[in-house]
Amino acid sequence: MKVLIFGGTTEGRKLSAALSNNGINVTLSVATEYGRHVAVNDDALPFGEINIHSERLTVEGMIDLLKQDDFDCVVDATHPYAVLAAQNIRSACEAAGLKYLKLKRPGSANISGLTYVSDTLSAVEILKRKDEKVLLTIGSKELEPFTKIENYAQRFFVRILPMTDSLNKALDFGFRGSNIICMQGPFDEEMNTATLKMTGAKVLVTKESGDAGGFEAKVSAALSLGCEVIVIARPIPLKLPPTDSSRVQRESYTEESYTIDELLAHFGIDKKPIETHEQRMFPLFVDMNGRRVLVIGGGNVAERRLKVLADFGAEIIVIAPVVTEYIEHAASLNVIRLLKREYKNGDIAELMPFFVIAATDRRQVNHEVMVEARSLNIRVSVADNSKECSFYFPAIAESETYIAALVSKNGDHAGLKQTAKEIRTFLNS
Repeated sequence: MKVLIFGGTTEGRKLSAALSNNGINVTLSVATEYGRHVAVNDDALPFGEINIHSERLTVEGMIDLLKQDDFDCVVDATHPYAVLAAQNIRSACEAAGLKYLKLKRPGSANISGLTYVSDTLSAVEILKRKDEKVLLTIGSKELEPFTKIENYAQRFFVRILPMTDSLNKALDFGFRGSNIICMQGPFDEEMNTATLKMTGAKVLVTKESGDAGGFEAKVSAALSLGCEVIVIARPIPLKLPPTDSSRVQRESYTEESYTIDELLAHFGIDKKPIETHEQRMFPLFVDMNGRRVLVIGGGNVAERRLKVLADFGAEIIVIAPVVTEYIEHAASLNVIRLLKREYKNGDIAELMPFFVIAATDRRQVNHEVMVEARSLNIRVSVADNSKECSFYFPAIAESETYIAALVSKNGDHAGLKQTAKEIRTFLNS
């Protein structure tokens, strides 16, 4: 069976992984190269087993894609607010004679104390009567109506995806660069709290994107800080039947949609889409020559890490206000690039490294580095918390013939150090 899934959403990737893991040929269609980047770096997706098509398609383009392969059906896993995309996908399926299935993103129950509005213009009307700072977390496509509000460029902060199109759109609308936050969500409550504190926003505007979109975490953070929350409700999904020339007016019907589990059952798969396993890191050797690595921290741990990376040809950038003598000397010789200052949120999004090492002596800073890296689907090693690592930095044992890398399965770093020493002795004997 061949299934085409439209949408680079979290649940779209989960469904793609579940279907592929059960022997179904899956093609995932995303609108942008950034969507492809997120999908390729999603650890849940079976590497190399899912075809990824990245292009923003018109209805005609969708029909051409449907005709390129012998798909059995199409699943629309686009964002619940992407009404036009859903209409185009449905029209393309009707034209191609393919079955159309809509993936449902579970919503959240109404929360007391929030202001719910039917659309973006209603939120704008409320904000026209206020003068507080505002954090918009609604995406770049909905920003233009807010430019009708007095002093919007000074008052409004926007959090959007780290995509060139999104950033250019926000800048073209007149939002200040200093007020634009480019990050990939969803975010936990701690990250949302930090963002609201950093911006000084007293009003949060969000969409009801459900738990998969981080809605509850945003609301909890805002309410804990005493912020007002304005929620733009989901558009009502409508299904338009095929045109019938004998009818003057077409009737609208509520669109039927299905959860991931319901779709899996439809495809004859009786299991949850994602099974949790004990975290076990697969040892993979990667060519690091010329790959950018960002090291946050300038102490002894950071020094040891960058010495190893330099030997393997990595392009190393260090961010730290105070560094060891060795790091200072390496920077003076242009072996590494040194930014002598504190880490700030957005550094990783700006530099887009292959991976990140968080090695400061402050737990909160390391955690914030981890949050930003993971929000961008960039792998991160956290020196003081193995549970926050998406990869482990290994101990290296090397000879002229062999390279061995070791990590601890149980956190026994003392044992790891001794084992690495013994292997080095063996390799060089």
